[in-house]
Amino acid sequence: MTNPFIYRKLSVLFLLFITFGNVYSKNKEMEQLFSRLDSVLTNSEKYVLEKEDKIEELRKKQSMPLKPEEKLWLNKMLYDEYFVYNADSAMVYVNNNIEIANALGRKDKEQEWILHKVFLLAAQGLLNEAEKELLNVDITSLSKENMYQYYDTKIYLYSHLVQFIGNRLELTNSYYNLEKEFKHEAKKYITPDHPSYYSFCASLHREYPRSAEGDSIKLKLKNIVDKSSLSTRVDAINSYMLAIMFYNEGDEDNYVKYLIYSAIADIKICNRDIASLEELSNILYLREDIDRGYTYISYCFKAALLYPNRVRVINISTVMDKLQQAYRERNKIQESKLRKSLYTTSILSIVLLISILLIYFQFRKLSRSRKKLNKSNRLLNSHVKELSEAQRMLGEVNGELSEVNEKLKVINNQLLESNYVKEEYIGYVFSICSNYITKLEEYRKNISRKLKAGQIDDIKSLTSNITMVQSELKEFYHSFDAIFLHVYPDFVKDFNSLLRPEEKIMLKEGELLNTELRIYALVRLGINDSMKIAEFLHCSPQTVYNNRLKTRNKAIIPKEEFTETVRSLGKMQK
Repeated sequence: MTNPFIYRKLSVLFLLFITFGNVYSKNKEMEQLFSRLDSVLTNSEKYVLEKEDKIEELRKKQSMPLKPEEKLWLNKMLYDEYFVYNADSAMVYVNNNIEIANALGRKDKEQEWILHKVFLLAAQGLLNEAEKELLNVDITSLSKENMYQYYDTKIYLYSHLVQFIGNRLELTNSYYNLEKEFKHEAKKYITPDHPSYYSFCASLHREYPRSAEGDSIKLKLKNIVDKSSLSTRVDAINSYMLAIMFYNEGDEDNYVKYLIYSAIADIKICNRDIASLEELSNILYLREDIDRGYTYISYCFKAALLYPNRVRVINISTVMDKLQQAYRERNKIQESKLRKSLYTTSILSIVLLISILLIYFQFRKLSRSRKKLNKSNRLLNSHVKELSEAQRMLGEVNGELSEVNEKLKVINNQLLESNYVKEEYIGYVFSICSNYITKLEEYRKNISRKLKAGQIDDIKSLTSNITMVQSELKEFYHSFDAIFLHVYPDFVKDFNSLLRPEEKIMLKEGELLNTELRIYALVRLGINDSMKIAEFLHCSPQTVYNNRLKTRNKAIIPKEEFTETVRSLGKMQK
Protein backbone atom coordinates (compact mmCIF):
# COMPACT_ATOMS: atom_id res chain seq x y z
CA MET A 1 0.00 0.00 0.00
CA THR A 2 1.13 3.55 -0.67
CA ASN A 3 2.11 5.75 2.22
CA PRO A 4 -0.28 8.78 2.52
CA PHE A 5 2.40 10.70 4.43
CA ILE A 6 4.71 10.53 1.39
CA TYR A 7 1.92 11.87 -0.85
CA ARG A 8 1.24 14.76 1.54
CA LYS A 9 4.94 15.58 1.75
CA LEU A 10 5.31 15.53 -2.05
CA SER A 11 2.19 17.69 -2.42
CA VAL A 12 3.56 20.30 0.00
CA LEU A 13 6.92 20.35 -1.81
CA PHE A 14 5.16 20.70 -5.16
CA LEU A 15 3.04 23.62 -3.90
CA LEU A 16 6.13 25.32 -2.46
CA PHE A 17 7.93 24.89 -5.79
CA ILE A 18 4.98 26.35 -7.73
CA THR A 19 4.67 29.26 -5.25
CA PHE A 20 8.38 30.04 -5.43
CA GLY A 21 8.27 29.88 -9.23
CA ASN A 22 5.30 32.28 -9.39
CA VAL A 23 6.93 34.76 -6.99
CA TYR A 24 10.21 34.66 -8.94
CA SER A 25 8.35 35.10 -12.23
CA LYS A 26 6.34 38.06 -10.88
CA ASN A 27 9.44 39.74 -9.43
CA LYS A 28 11.28 39.28 -12.73
CA GLU A 29 8.34 40.69 -14.71
CA MET A 30 8.05 43.68 -12.37
CA GLU A 31 11.78 44.46 -12.64
CA GLN A 32 11.51 44.27 -16.43
CA LEU A 33 8.60 46.74 -16.34
CA PHE A 34 10.56 49.18 -14.17
CA SER A 35 13.57 48.82 -16.46
CA ARG A 36 11.34 49.62 -19.44
CA LEU A 37 10.03 52.73 -17.62
CA ASP A 38 13.62 53.76 -16.73
CA SER A 39 14.58 53.45 -20.39
CA VAL A 40 11.65 55.64 -21.50
CA LEU A 41 12.48 58.17 -18.77
CA THR A 42 16.11 58.28 -19.94
CA ASN A 43 14.87 59.16 -23.46
CA SER A 44 12.39 61.81 -22.21
CA GLU A 45 14.41 64.62 -23.80
CA LYS A 46 14.09 62.89 -27.17
CA TYR A 47 10.28 62.93 -26.84
CA VAL A 48 10.41 66.63 -25.88
CA LEU A 49 12.44 67.42 -29.01
CA GLU A 50 9.98 65.48 -31.17
CA LYS A 51 7.07 67.45 -29.67
CA GLU A 52 8.87 70.78 -30.15
CA ASP A 53 9.51 69.87 -33.81
CA LYS A 54 5.84 69.07 -34.29
CA ILE A 55 4.79 72.35 -32.64
CA GLU A 56 7.24 74.28 -34.82
CA GLU A 57 5.72 72.72 -37.96
CA LEU A 58 2.26 73.85 -36.83
CA ARG A 59 3.51 77.37 -36.02
CA LYS A 60 4.89 77.73 -39.53
CA LYS A 61 1.36 77.28 -40.85
CA GLN A 62 0.22 80.35 -38.86
CA SER A 63 2.13 82.61 -41.25
CA MET A 64 -0.02 81.39 -44.12
CA PRO A 65 -3.25 83.25 -45.09
CA LEU A 66 -6.01 81.37 -43.30
CA LYS A 67 -9.76 81.72 -42.97
CA PRO A 68 -11.18 82.12 -39.43
CA GLU A 69 -12.45 78.52 -39.44
CA GLU A 70 -8.97 77.31 -40.50
CA LYS A 71 -7.36 79.41 -37.76
CA LEU A 72 -9.82 77.88 -35.30
CA TRP A 73 -8.74 74.38 -36.36
CA LEU A 74 -5.00 75.20 -36.38
CA ASN A 75 -5.27 76.69 -32.88
CA LYS A 76 -6.99 73.49 -31.75
CA MET A 77 -4.11 71.40 -33.09
CA LEU A 78 -1.60 73.62 -31.24
CA TYR A 79 -3.75 73.40 -28.11
CA ASP A 80 -3.76 69.59 -28.34
CA GLU A 81 0.05 69.64 -28.38
CA TYR A 82 0.33 72.10 -25.50
CA PHE A 83 -2.52 71.41 -23.04
CA VAL A 84 -0.59 68.85 -20.93
CA TYR A 85 2.83 70.16 -21.95
CA ASN A 86 2.72 73.93 -21.31
CA ALA A 87 -0.43 75.44 -19.83
CA ASP A 88 0.57 79.06 -20.49
CA SER A 89 1.14 78.43 -24.20
CA ALA A 90 -2.05 76.38 -24.44
CA MET A 91 -3.99 79.27 -22.82
CA VAL A 92 -2.88 81.62 -25.63
CA TYR A 93 -4.60 79.42 -28.23
CA VAL A 94 -7.67 78.94 -26.02
CA ASN A 95 -8.21 82.71 -25.68
CA ASN A 96 -7.52 83.15 -29.40
CA ASN A 97 -10.19 80.59 -30.30
CA ILE A 98 -12.70 82.17 -27.91
CA GLU A 99 -12.22 85.48 -29.76
CA ILE A 100 -12.50 83.82 -33.20
CA ALA A 101 -15.66 81.90 -32.18
CA ASN A 102 -17.18 85.11 -30.79
CA ALA A 103 -16.36 87.00 -34.00
CA LEU A 104 -17.93 84.20 -36.08
CA GLY A 105 -21.03 84.18 -33.89
CA ARG A 106 -20.39 80.52 -33.05
CA LYS A 107 -21.64 80.41 -29.48
CA ASP A 108 -21.31 76.63 -29.33
CA LYS A 109 -17.60 76.89 -30.18
CA GLU A 110 -17.14 79.79 -27.76
CA GLN A 111 -18.61 77.72 -24.90
CA GLU A 112 -16.50 74.70 -25.88
CA TRP A 113 -13.29 76.73 -25.63
CA ILE A 114 -14.37 78.31 -22.33
CA LEU A 115 -14.50 74.71 -21.02
CA HIS A 116 -10.94 74.19 -22.27
CA LYS A 117 -9.97 77.34 -20.40
CA VAL A 118 -11.55 76.02 -17.18
CA PHE A 119 -9.58 72.79 -17.64
CA LEU A 120 -6.27 74.68 -18.00
CA LEU A 121 -6.97 76.90 -14.98
CA ALA A 122 -7.76 73.85 -12.85
CA ALA A 123 -4.68 72.01 -14.18
CA GLN A 124 -2.50 74.94 -13.06
CA GLY A 125 -4.05 74.95 -9.58
CA LEU A 126 -5.92 78.24 -10.19
CA LEU A 127 -9.06 76.69 -8.75
CA ASN A 128 -10.96 79.87 -7.78
CA GLU A 129 -10.42 81.31 -11.26
CA ALA A 130 -11.56 78.03 -12.79
CA GLU A 131 -14.79 78.06 -10.72
CA LYS A 132 -15.54 81.65 -11.73
CA GLU A 133 -14.88 80.91 -15.40
CA LEU A 134 -17.17 77.88 -15.23
CA LEU A 135 -20.05 80.20 -14.30
CA ASN A 136 -19.70 81.85 -17.73
CA VAL A 137 -20.64 78.63 -19.52
CA ASP A 138 -24.13 78.65 -21.04
CA ILE A 139 -25.11 74.98 -21.03
CA THR A 140 -28.18 75.66 -23.19
CA SER A 141 -25.90 76.26 -26.18
CA LEU A 142 -23.85 73.07 -25.68
CA SER A 143 -24.14 70.01 -27.90
CA LYS A 144 -24.47 66.51 -26.42
CA GLU A 145 -20.74 65.94 -26.83
CA ASN A 146 -19.95 69.29 -25.23
CA MET A 147 -22.33 68.47 -22.38
CA TYR A 148 -20.11 65.49 -21.59
CA GLN A 149 -17.08 67.80 -21.79
CA TYR A 150 -18.86 70.23 -19.42
CA TYR A 151 -19.43 67.62 -16.71
CA ASP A 152 -16.03 66.03 -17.30
CA THR A 153 -14.43 69.45 -16.74
CA LYS A 154 -16.40 69.87 -13.50
CA ILE A 155 -15.25 66.43 -12.39
CA TYR A 156 -11.65 67.40 -13.12
CA LEU A 157 -12.02 70.69 -11.22
CA TYR A 158 -13.57 69.16 -8.11
CA SER A 159 -11.06 66.31 -8.03
CA HIS A 160 -8.35 69.01 -7.85
CA LEU A 161 -10.29 70.76 -5.10
CA VAL A 162 -10.31 67.46 -3.13
CA GLN A 163 -6.51 67.22 -3.53
CA PHE A 164 -6.05 70.88 -2.56
CA ILE A 165 -8.27 70.71 0.57
CA GLY A 166 -6.26 67.80 1.97
CA ASN A 167 -7.25 66.84 5.54
CA ARG A 168 -10.30 69.11 5.87
CA LEU A 169 -12.71 66.19 5.97
CA GLU A 170 -16.02 68.09 5.78
CA LEU A 171 -15.08 70.02 2.64
CA THR A 172 -13.38 66.97 1.13
CA ASN A 173 -16.56 64.88 1.48
CA SER A 174 -18.66 67.71 0.07
CA TYR A 175 -16.49 68.09 -3.04
CA TYR A 176 -16.20 64.32 -3.40
CA ASN A 177 -20.00 63.96 -3.37
CA LEU A 178 -20.32 66.72 -5.98
CA GLU A 179 -17.75 64.91 -8.12
CA LYS A 180 -19.83 61.71 -7.95
CA GLU A 181 -22.99 63.61 -8.93
CA PHE A 182 -21.22 65.11 -11.95
CA LYS A 183 -20.08 61.63 -13.02
CA HIS A 184 -23.65 60.37 -13.06
CA GLU A 185 -24.71 63.41 -15.08
CA ALA A 186 -21.82 62.92 -17.53
CA LYS A 187 -22.83 59.29 -18.02
CA LYS A 188 -26.01 60.50 -19.77
CA TYR A 189 -24.00 62.15 -22.54
CA ILE A 190 -21.09 59.77 -23.24
CA THR A 191 -21.44 57.05 -25.88
CA PRO A 192 -19.45 53.80 -26.38
CA ASP A 193 -17.68 55.25 -29.43
CA HIS A 194 -16.16 58.03 -27.31
CA PRO A 195 -12.35 57.52 -26.79
CA SER A 196 -12.77 57.97 -23.02
CA TYR A 197 -15.83 55.72 -22.66
CA TYR A 198 -14.20 52.78 -20.90
CA SER A 199 -11.92 54.87 -18.69
CA PHE A 200 -14.98 56.92 -17.65
CA CYS A 201 -16.94 53.74 -16.87
CA ALA A 202 -13.96 52.51 -14.86
CA SER A 203 -14.03 55.73 -12.80
CA LEU A 204 -17.67 55.00 -11.99
CA HIS A 205 -17.18 51.38 -10.98
CA ARG A 206 -14.07 51.97 -8.91
CA GLU A 207 -16.28 53.55 -6.22
CA TYR A 208 -18.51 50.49 -5.76
CA PRO A 209 -18.01 46.84 -4.71
CA ARG A 210 -17.08 44.39 -7.44
CA SER A 211 -19.88 43.55 -9.86
CA ALA A 212 -20.33 41.65 -13.11
CA GLU A 213 -20.59 44.95 -15.03
CA GLY A 214 -17.47 46.32 -13.33
CA ASP A 215 -15.52 43.15 -14.12
CA SER A 216 -16.66 43.39 -17.74
CA ILE A 217 -15.49 47.02 -17.96
CA LYS A 218 -12.18 46.07 -16.39
CA LEU A 219 -11.66 43.19 -18.85
CA LYS A 220 -12.45 45.36 -21.89
CA LEU A 221 -10.22 48.17 -20.62
CA LYS A 222 -7.41 45.65 -19.97
CA ASN A 223 -7.68 44.32 -23.55
CA ILE A 224 -7.51 47.88 -24.89
CA VAL A 225 -4.48 48.80 -22.77
CA ASP A 226 -2.57 45.56 -23.42
CA LYS A 227 -2.93 46.08 -27.19
CA SER A 228 -2.16 49.82 -27.13
CA SER A 229 1.12 51.44 -28.16
CA LEU A 230 1.21 53.50 -24.91
CA SER A 231 1.85 56.67 -26.88
CA THR A 232 -1.33 58.76 -26.48
CA ARG A 233 -3.17 60.69 -23.77
CA VAL A 234 -6.03 58.17 -23.99
CA ASP A 235 -3.56 55.28 -23.42
CA ALA A 236 -2.23 57.04 -20.31
CA ILE A 237 -5.72 57.64 -18.85
CA ASN A 238 -6.94 54.12 -19.68
CA SER A 239 -3.89 52.57 -18.00
CA TYR A 240 -4.26 54.82 -14.94
CA MET A 241 -7.98 54.03 -14.44
CA LEU A 242 -7.28 50.30 -14.88
CA ALA A 243 -4.54 50.55 -12.23
CA ILE A 244 -7.01 52.22 -9.83
CA MET A 245 -9.54 49.40 -10.37
CA PHE A 246 -6.88 46.81 -9.51
CA TYR A 247 -5.84 48.87 -6.49
CA ASN A 248 -9.39 48.89 -5.12
CA GLU A 249 -9.48 45.09 -5.54
CA GLY A 250 -6.23 44.74 -3.54
CA ASP A 251 -4.24 43.47 -6.56
CA GLU A 252 -1.01 45.40 -5.92
CA ASP A 253 1.03 43.74 -8.70
CA ASN A 254 -1.40 44.75 -11.45
CA TYR A 255 -1.88 48.16 -9.79
CA VAL A 256 1.85 48.84 -10.12
CA LYS A 257 2.04 47.28 -13.60
CA TYR A 258 -0.61 49.55 -15.11
CA LEU A 259 0.69 52.62 -13.26
CA ILE A 260 3.97 51.93 -15.08
CA TYR A 261 2.08 51.65 -18.38
CA SER A 262 0.38 54.99 -17.68
CA ALA A 263 3.71 56.63 -16.76
CA ILE A 264 5.32 55.34 -19.98
CA ALA A 265 2.50 56.85 -22.07
CA ASP A 266 2.66 60.15 -20.13
CA ILE A 267 6.41 60.48 -20.68
CA LYS A 268 6.09 59.69 -24.39
CA ILE A 269 3.45 62.43 -24.89
CA CYS A 270 5.47 64.83 -22.67
CA ASN A 271 2.65 65.13 -20.11
CA ARG A 272 3.92 67.43 -17.37
CA ASP A 273 0.79 66.97 -15.27
CA ILE A 274 1.83 63.38 -14.55
CA ALA A 275 0.05 61.60 -11.67
CA SER A 276 1.04 57.97 -12.34
CA LEU A 277 4.78 58.54 -11.87
CA GLU A 278 4.08 60.44 -8.64
CA GLU A 279 2.11 57.48 -7.26
CA LEU A 280 4.89 55.10 -8.31
CA SER A 281 7.40 57.26 -6.39
CA ASN A 282 5.31 56.91 -3.25
CA ILE A 283 5.05 53.12 -3.74
CA LEU A 284 8.84 52.88 -4.18
CA TYR A 285 9.29 54.93 -1.00
CA LEU A 286 7.15 52.42 0.90
CA ARG A 287 9.19 49.58 -0.65
CA GLU A 288 12.42 51.37 0.39
CA ASP A 289 13.62 51.68 -3.22
CA ILE A 290 14.75 55.23 -2.47
CA ASP A 291 17.07 55.88 -5.43
CA ARG A 292 14.55 54.98 -8.12
CA GLY A 293 11.72 56.68 -6.22
CA TYR A 294 13.72 59.90 -5.93
CA THR A 295 14.55 59.81 -9.67
CA TYR A 296 10.85 59.53 -10.51
CA ILE A 297 9.66 62.24 -8.11
CA SER A 298 12.41 64.60 -9.27
CA TYR A 299 11.15 64.22 -12.84
CA CYS A 300 7.58 64.90 -11.64
CA PHE A 301 8.68 67.98 -9.70
CA LYS A 302 10.58 69.43 -12.66
CA ALA A 303 7.63 68.72 -14.97
CA ALA A 304 5.12 70.32 -12.54
CA LEU A 305 7.24 73.48 -12.34
CA LEU A 306 7.50 73.70 -16.14
CA TYR A 307 3.75 73.16 -16.67
CA PRO A 308 3.14 74.84 -14.06
CA ASN A 309 0.77 72.99 -11.68
CA ARG A 310 0.59 74.49 -8.20
CA VAL A 311 -1.52 71.69 -6.63
CA ARG A 312 0.74 69.01 -8.07
CA VAL A 313 3.86 70.81 -6.79
CA ILE A 314 2.46 70.71 -3.23
CA ASN A 315 1.69 66.98 -3.42
CA ILE A 316 5.04 66.20 -5.04
CA SER A 317 6.88 68.22 -2.38
CA THR A 318 5.32 66.00 0.30
CA VAL A 319 6.62 62.85 -1.37
CA MET A 320 10.02 64.48 -2.01
CA ASP A 321 10.28 65.39 1.68
CA LYS A 322 9.65 61.77 2.65
CA LEU A 323 12.25 60.51 0.17
CA GLN A 324 14.79 63.11 1.29
CA GLN A 325 14.21 62.11 4.89
CA ALA A 326 14.74 58.48 3.88
CA TYR A 327 17.97 59.57 2.14
CA ARG A 328 19.15 61.32 5.31
CA GLU A 329 18.36 58.30 7.46
CA ARG A 330 20.15 56.00 5.03
CA ASN A 331 23.16 58.33 5.00
CA LYS A 332 23.25 58.25 8.80
CA ILE A 333 23.24 54.44 8.73
CA GLN A 334 25.99 54.43 6.09
CA GLU A 335 28.04 56.93 8.12
CA SER A 336 27.64 54.73 11.18
CA LYS A 337 28.74 51.68 9.18
CA LEU A 338 31.69 53.65 7.78
CA ARG A 339 32.69 54.75 11.26
CA LYS A 340 32.56 51.15 12.46
CA SER A 341 34.59 50.10 9.42
CA LEU A 342 37.24 52.72 10.26
CA TYR A 343 37.40 51.49 13.84
CA THR A 344 37.71 47.91 12.61
CA THR A 345 40.41 48.93 10.10
CA SER A 346 42.35 50.72 12.82
CA ILE A 347 42.21 47.69 15.10
CA LEU A 348 43.27 45.41 12.26
CA SER A 349 46.16 47.77 11.46
CA ILE A 350 47.35 47.53 15.05
CA VAL A 351 47.01 43.74 14.94
CA LEU A 352 48.96 43.73 11.66
CA LEU A 353 51.76 45.81 13.20
CA ILE A 354 51.98 43.44 16.17
CA SER A 355 52.02 40.48 13.76
CA ILE A 356 54.93 42.03 11.82
CA LEU A 357 56.89 42.45 15.06
CA LEU A 358 56.17 38.85 16.03
CA ILE A 359 57.31 37.64 12.60
CA TYR A 360 60.51 39.64 12.98
CA PHE A 361 61.28 37.96 16.29
CA GLN A 362 60.42 34.59 14.81
CA PHE A 363 62.94 35.19 12.02
CA ARG A 364 65.59 35.89 14.62
CA LYS A 365 64.75 32.62 16.36
CA LEU A 366 64.89 30.84 13.00
CA SER A 367 68.38 32.21 12.41
CA ARG A 368 69.55 30.81 15.72
CA SER A 369 67.89 27.49 14.88
CA ARG A 370 69.82 27.32 11.60
CA LYS A 371 73.09 27.67 13.47
CA LYS A 372 72.10 24.81 15.73
CA LEU A 373 71.12 22.77 12.63
CA ASN A 374 74.57 23.25 11.13
CA LYS A 375 76.05 21.92 14.35
CA SER A 376 73.73 18.92 14.16
CA ASN A 377 74.84 18.22 10.58
CA ARG A 378 78.41 17.97 11.72
CA LEU A 379 77.32 15.42 14.30
CA LEU A 380 75.53 13.41 11.60
CA ASN A 381 78.82 12.86 9.77
CA SER A 382 80.00 10.82 12.71
CA HIS A 383 77.17 8.34 12.29
CA VAL A 384 78.18 6.76 8.97
CA LYS A 385 77.88 3.21 10.34
CA GLU A 386 74.29 3.90 11.39
CA LEU A 387 73.57 5.22 7.91
CA SER A 388 74.98 2.02 6.34
CA GLU A 389 72.66 -0.03 8.52
CA ALA A 390 69.80 2.15 7.40
CA GLN A 391 70.77 1.52 3.75
CA ARG A 392 70.68 -2.24 4.35
CA MET A 393 67.23 -1.92 5.84
CA LEU A 394 66.22 0.23 2.88
CA GLY A 395 67.31 -2.60 0.57
CA GLU A 396 64.95 -4.93 2.39
CA VAL A 397 62.16 -2.43 2.02
CA ASN A 398 62.93 -2.15 -1.69
CA GLY A 399 62.54 -5.90 -1.96
CA GLU A 400 59.13 -5.66 -0.33
CA LEU A 401 58.25 -2.83 -2.72
CA SER A 402 59.19 -5.08 -5.64
CA GLU A 403 56.68 -7.65 -4.41
CA VAL A 404 54.06 -4.91 -4.15
CA ASN A 405 54.88 -3.81 -7.69
CA GLU A 406 54.32 -7.38 -8.93
CA LYS A 407 50.89 -7.38 -7.29
CA LEU A 408 50.15 -4.00 -8.87
CA LYS A 409 51.04 -5.42 -12.27
CA VAL A 410 48.49 -8.20 -11.70
CA ILE A 411 45.85 -5.62 -10.75
CA ASN A 412 46.73 -3.50 -13.79
CA ASN A 413 46.26 -6.55 -16.01
CA GLN A 414 42.83 -7.04 -14.44
CA LEU A 415 41.98 -3.40 -15.11
CA LEU A 416 43.11 -3.75 -18.71
CA GLU A 417 40.87 -6.78 -19.04
CA SER A 418 37.97 -4.82 -17.53
CA ASN A 419 38.58 -1.96 -19.95
CA TYR A 420 38.57 -4.41 -22.82
CA VAL A 421 35.15 -5.67 -21.68
CA LYS A 422 33.85 -2.10 -21.49
CA GLU A 423 35.09 -1.47 -25.01
CA GLU A 424 33.25 -4.58 -26.17
CA TYR A 425 29.98 -3.25 -24.62
CA ILE A 426 30.51 0.10 -26.22
CA GLY A 427 30.85 -1.79 -29.48
CA TYR A 428 27.45 -3.33 -28.79
CA VAL A 429 25.93 0.13 -28.37
CA PHE A 430 27.56 1.46 -31.54
CA SER A 431 26.36 -1.63 -33.41
CA ILE A 432 22.76 -0.97 -32.28
CA CYS A 433 23.03 2.69 -33.26
CA SER A 434 24.47 1.69 -36.65
CA ASN A 435 21.61 -0.76 -37.22
CA TYR A 436 19.06 1.96 -36.40
CA ILE A 437 20.75 4.38 -38.78
CA THR A 438 20.72 1.72 -41.53
CA LYS A 439 17.02 1.02 -40.91
CA LEU A 440 16.22 4.74 -40.95
CA GLU A 441 18.09 5.11 -44.25
CA GLU A 442 16.16 2.15 -45.74
CA TYR A 443 12.92 3.64 -44.43
CA ARG A 444 13.82 7.01 -45.98
CA LYS A 445 14.65 5.40 -49.33
CA ASN A 446 11.40 3.44 -49.25
CA ILE A 447 9.41 6.66 -48.60
CA SER A 448 11.37 8.44 -51.34
CA ARG A 449 10.62 5.67 -53.86
CA LYS A 450 6.93 5.72 -53.01
CA LEU A 451 6.84 9.52 -53.27
CA LYS A 452 8.43 9.38 -56.70
CA ALA A 453 5.93 6.69 -57.70
CA GLY A 454 3.05 8.78 -56.33
CA GLN A 455 2.06 6.01 -53.87
CA ILE A 456 0.71 8.44 -51.26
CA ASP A 457 -1.74 5.93 -49.77
CA ASP A 458 1.11 3.46 -49.24
CA ILE A 459 3.10 6.19 -47.49
CA LYS A 460 0.15 7.07 -45.27
CA SER A 461 -0.31 3.40 -44.43
CA LEU A 462 3.42 3.05 -43.78
CA THR A 463 3.69 6.14 -41.52
CA SER A 464 0.46 5.46 -39.59
CA ASN A 465 1.46 1.88 -38.78
CA ILE A 466 2.81 1.72 -35.26
CA THR A 467 3.66 -2.01 -35.53
CA MET A 468 7.17 -1.18 -36.74
CA VAL A 469 7.73 1.18 -33.80
CA GLN A 470 6.51 -1.45 -31.36
CA SER A 471 8.70 -4.06 -33.02
CA GLU A 472 11.77 -1.79 -32.89
CA LEU A 473 11.02 -0.92 -29.24
CA LYS A 474 10.70 -4.63 -28.40
CA GLU A 475 14.01 -5.33 -30.17
CA PHE A 476 15.60 -2.38 -28.33
CA TYR A 477 14.42 -3.75 -24.96
CA HIS A 478 15.73 -7.22 -25.86
CA SER A 479 19.15 -5.81 -26.87
CA PHE A 480 19.33 -3.73 -23.68
CA ASP A 481 18.37 -6.79 -21.55
CA ALA A 482 20.94 -9.01 -23.27
CA ILE A 483 23.79 -6.51 -22.95
CA PHE A 484 22.94 -5.73 -19.32
CA LEU A 485 22.74 -9.41 -18.33
CA HIS A 486 25.98 -10.02 -20.19
CA VAL A 487 27.60 -7.46 -17.88
CA TYR A 488 25.70 -8.50 -14.73
CA PRO A 489 24.60 -12.11 -15.25
CA ASP A 490 23.54 -12.61 -11.59
CA PHE A 491 21.45 -9.42 -11.37
CA VAL A 492 18.00 -11.10 -11.42
CA LYS A 493 19.00 -13.61 -8.73
CA ASP A 494 20.61 -10.92 -6.56
CA PHE A 495 17.62 -8.60 -7.02
CA ASN A 496 15.15 -11.32 -5.99
CA SER A 497 17.21 -11.90 -2.86
CA LEU A 498 16.18 -8.38 -1.72
CA LEU A 499 12.45 -9.24 -1.97
CA ARG A 500 10.18 -11.26 0.27
CA PRO A 501 9.94 -14.91 -0.91
CA GLU A 502 6.32 -14.57 -2.04
CA GLU A 503 7.15 -11.36 -3.97
CA LYS A 504 10.09 -12.69 -6.02
CA ILE A 505 9.89 -11.80 -9.72
CA MET A 506 9.21 -14.73 -12.03
CA LEU A 507 10.05 -14.03 -15.67
CA LYS A 508 7.87 -15.37 -18.46
CA GLU A 509 9.21 -17.72 -21.08
CA GLY A 510 11.50 -15.90 -23.48
CA GLU A 511 11.79 -12.86 -21.17
CA LEU A 512 15.24 -11.68 -20.09
CA LEU A 513 13.95 -8.74 -17.99
CA ASN A 514 10.50 -7.25 -17.36
CA THR A 515 9.60 -3.57 -16.87
CA GLU A 516 10.13 -3.72 -13.09
CA LEU A 517 13.60 -5.29 -13.45
CA ARG A 518 14.45 -2.99 -16.38
CA ILE A 519 13.74 0.12 -14.23
CA TYR A 520 16.09 -1.09 -11.51
CA ALA A 521 18.65 -2.20 -14.13
CA LEU A 522 18.89 1.48 -15.09
CA VAL A 523 19.19 2.37 -11.39
CA ARG A 524 22.07 -0.15 -11.20
CA LEU A 525 23.71 1.67 -14.12
CA GLY A 526 23.48 4.95 -12.17
CA ILE A 527 20.30 6.45 -13.70
CA ASN A 528 18.10 7.31 -10.71
CA ASP A 529 15.92 10.13 -12.09
CA SER A 530 12.38 8.85 -12.81
CA MET A 531 11.90 11.32 -15.68
CA LYS A 532 15.05 10.05 -17.46
CA ILE A 533 14.08 6.41 -16.84
CA ALA A 534 10.60 7.13 -18.26
CA GLU A 535 12.12 8.70 -21.38
CA PHE A 536 14.49 5.75 -21.82
CA LEU A 537 11.75 3.11 -21.47
CA HIS A 538 9.10 5.16 -23.39
CA CYS A 539 6.58 5.17 -20.54
CA SER A 540 5.09 7.82 -18.23
CA PRO A 541 6.98 9.14 -15.16
CA GLN A 542 3.99 8.09 -13.05
CA THR A 543 4.39 4.48 -14.25
CA VAL A 544 8.07 4.54 -13.23
CA TYR A 545 7.22 6.11 -9.88
CA ASN A 546 4.45 3.56 -9.14
CA ASN A 547 6.70 0.59 -10.10
CA ARG A 548 9.56 1.82 -7.90
CA LEU A 549 7.24 2.47 -4.97
CA LYS A 550 5.55 -0.94 -5.40
CA THR A 551 8.91 -2.75 -5.54
CA ARG A 552 10.27 -0.97 -2.45
CA ASN A 553 7.17 -2.10 -0.54
CA LYS A 554 8.11 -5.74 -1.39
CA ALA A 555 11.63 -5.40 0.00
CA ILE A 556 12.98 -7.21 3.07
CA ILE A 557 15.34 -4.34 3.76
CA PRO A 558 14.44 -0.76 4.83
CA LYS A 559 12.90 1.25 1.97
CA GLU A 560 15.37 4.12 2.30
CA GLU A 561 18.28 1.68 1.76
CA PHE A 562 16.74 -0.17 -1.18
CA THR A 563 17.99 2.07 -4.04
CA GLU A 564 21.54 2.23 -2.69
CA THR A 565 21.62 -1.57 -2.26
CA VAL A 566 20.42 -2.10 -5.86
CA ARG A 567 23.35 -0.01 -7.11
CA SER A 568 25.79 -2.56 -5.66
CA LEU A 569 24.03 -5.69 -7.04
CA GLY A 570 25.41 -8.13 -9.61
CA LYS A 571 29.01 -9.12 -10.02
CA MET A 572 30.36 -7.96 -13.41
CA GLN A 573 31.17 -10.74 -15.92
CA LYS A 574 34.89 -10.86 -16.70
